[in-house]
Amino acid sequence: MSNRVSESEYKVMEVLWQESPLSSGEVVARLQQYDWTEKTVKSFLNRLVKKQVVSFAQDGRRYLYSPVVERNEVLSEESSGFLERVFKGDIKQLLATFVQNKQLSQEELDYLKRLLEEEAKND
Repeated sequence: MSNRVSESEYKVMEVLWQESPLSSGEVVARLQQYDWTEKTVKSFLNRLVKKQVVSFAQDGRRYLYSPVVERNEVLSEESSGFLERVFKGDIKQLLATFVQNKQLSQEELDYLKRLLEEEAKND
């Protein structure tokens, strides 16, 4: 995946990851809390198809949309992009910022500690 997925497109992707294939009308119904028109959702779907992260198949007069990429793949690319954009790739600075600004709960800190310990064992 080479094209970034916008925040709005990501919301559409979340719907498709939960259940697919779906028609644009079904996607609209699942995103009703955003008050997006069907035209808006179709624009997002078309952009996602052009970015090759969503595919479609014709079913009679309607199109059914499905994700092409897994959620983890998008999350990985987005987090790498964020790390590079905001912290110039310095993960130590990212972690220090979250820890020093008390943006991580004790539960999250314990999870990170376990994750790092497991990673160290695998090296």
